[in-house]
Amino acid sequence: MTEQSWAAPDSAPVQPERPLVTAASAGAPRRDRSRPPLPPVPVALRPMTTPDLLDGAFAIIKRRPRDVLTLAAVLLIPIEVLSAVLLRDVLDAEGLTGLADPTTAFGEDGEVVGAGAALTSLAVGTVSLALLAGALGVLVDGWYRGRDVSAWEAAGVALRRSWALVLGTILVHVLEGIGLLAFGVGAYLVMALCHVVSPAVTVEGLGPLAAIRRSVQLTRRRIGPALTVPGLVGLVGLLVGFGFQSVPELATTVVPDDWDWLVRAAGQIASQLVVVPFTAGVAVLFHLDLRIRLEAHDIELRSRALLAG
Repeated sequence: MTEQSWAAPDSAPVQPERPLVTAASAGAPRRDRSRPPLPPVPVALRPMTTPDLLDGAFAIIKRRPRDVLTLAAVLLIPIEVLSAVLLRDVLDAEGLTGLADPTTAFGEDGEVVGAGAALTSLAVGTVSLALLAGALGVLVDGWYRGRDVSAWEAAGVALRRSWALVLGTILVHVLEGIGLLAFGVGAYLVMALCHVVSPAVTVEGLGPLAAIRRSVQLTRRRIGPALTVPGLVGLVGLLVGFGFQSVPELATTVVPDDWDWLVRAAGQIASQLVVVPFTAGVAVLFHLDLRIRLEAHDIELRSRALLAG
């Protein structure tokens, strides 16, 4: 047995620091190195103000434009192309202003031309918004949980839950139609109370009726923001949409008449690639904000992160 000589406590050689055990080193699958690093969350994990919701919706697009555009291409562009074809006669004859002109609703033989096509276009556009809001909910929820969810994975969840998203959207619009009897005020109130139905379907895995009840349960306890946010979103979307569509409207003055509708449709699709993700992003963040304020969801997410670490 060798005798150890005495040494000062601080004179021992510096030992190399042991690396932390990460999820990857513990046997978890490694992240796909072909994808960029997980982006920072669009808004810090805290209660959000109305400007946070609006800015955060644009931040979602800027954080991962490739993923957002992929979702839009899969869930939005096919429906928008269908909408453009349905509105071909109206767009070709009157432009975008023709949709609001009741005189374009009927053709020479009395058949519905403008109104029917416009209502059908509105219906399919609403479905595309519900699908995209559901997919973005999965994508953004993954960011806040530290998961790198791909666009294809988010789209897959939205498509698998499409029956609930579409049925929930139909039920909400039925309620809005009933609300129109109250001079339109009831319709806006229904829209405000049901603002977060789509994220509730995909993020929380609820059915259509349960998602509507869940949305009402959350929004009625924050009725002020619930009534304000949809109006602001609609105003911003209108301004952005007109900005995108003004260029194609000018272009129609120099293109052949037979191509007018196609140019206007291209402008409409380009504007929707920004407006619809923005609108869906606000709904996703508002759903998260309501859960943080009313259910301390931020504490739950932080606790899970600590336990996982």
